[in-house]
Amino acid sequence: CFPPGTKVAIFGSSANGYGSPKSDLDMCLQIPTGTSVISEDDPTGAKAMAILAKVFEENGMKDVDTVRLTARIPVIKFNCARGNENELASDEEPFMECDLSMHNPLAVLNTSLLRTYAEINPVSRVLASVIKRWAKARDINNPARHTLSSYGYILMLLHFLTYHQRSGNGLVSPVGKSTRNHAIPLLPNLQWMDERWPQSPAGTPYMEYKEPPKVPMQHPLEENAHVNSYFYRPNAAMLSNLQRLFPGQDLSLAILLASFFRYYAFEFDYKRHVVSLNSTVAHGVVEREVKAELDGWRNYSAALTIEDPFETFYDVAHVLRGGYYHRIRREFAVAYSKIADVASGKTTSTWNNRVVDLSQMSGMALINWICEPVVDREDASTPDK
Repeated sequence: CFPPGTKVAIFGSSANGYGSPKSDLDMCLQIPTGTSVISEDDPTGAKAMAILAKVFEENGMKDVDTVRLTARIPVIKFNCARGNENELASDEEPFMECDLSMHNPLAVLNTSLLRTYAEINPVSRVLASVIKRWAKARDINNPARHTLSSYGYILMLLHFLTYHQRSGNGLVSPVGKSTRNHAIPLLPNLQWMDERWPQSPAGTPYMEYKEPPKVPMQHPLEENAHVNSYFYRPNAAMLSNLQRLFPGQDLSLAILLASFFRYYAFEFDYKRHVVSLNSTVAHGVVEREVKAELDGWRNYSAALTIEDPFETFYDVAHVLRGGYYHRIRREFAVAYSKIADVASGKTTSTWNNRVVDLSQMSGMALINWICEPVVDREDASTPDK
């Protein structure tokens, strides 16, 4: 039921450099150009996917689930054996959770962008692993319960890294108006960095395009919509050059993590600004007022908004409801406060009616403390006075 040449592409956390060995496997079918499985009586390809689901069941896939075949992009969920059970580690799950979706080129494009960021500087991967662990433990990483997806947190991290610079003494700070002319971000903005800059003579100020190059791509679901698929895609030599230009060895992971939590707890102006990779050294942070005018986003709201890098009209944080934004922001403040307690030399700290000994706290113990699981969802997670 699928044309010859149809391929399977892997996307998401298992391919973007920010996953873990336990990540689910997200895949999509890539239909050859000029062919289609869509017809008048099967406008999304769901019927073709249903036939494929039966093939999966016949060939040993477990728990094949077709409930999401009615979604905008049809999805088959199933479990696949990781290998011979006798060869698995004692803590390794015998099955891998898999999702296979219909043609999803934007997901593949996003994965490629994130993978390039991950390859430039491994520091972003380490930070992402801690942030994802923290968000899951604090119960703020579940879109079904109106909190953010892991993808949302990765975009927040990349916005932070592409909009912060070294400020001396190992510290980092947001790019400000007074420093924009000579600022070099912690990570290059791959959609805005002038591709000539990495090859420029040493000492050349960081350069961005006034407007990024345009590489139009047909939106897979919106007939009259196109997205700009451009981002800087370095070859092996250029990637090595970027790794040299944006090193992470001199950056303290503790300071970066503390600065990330502080930025979103106290510094980021949620009423005026949007978390976006279109926030650049030259142009500053994307304004909510602009998004309201261009894409009809809510203006003068305190809620978190996150612009998708390619579907710029799409708010990745649209799943947040009610007080969940405030809860997420409070968790940023709690995490920062715990790090600050240790960094300031305090010997003890009292949280949730429990005294915590900080005098001998190691880096890993601090991460474990930040990532303490929520016992009760109603827990305010605030320090005792």
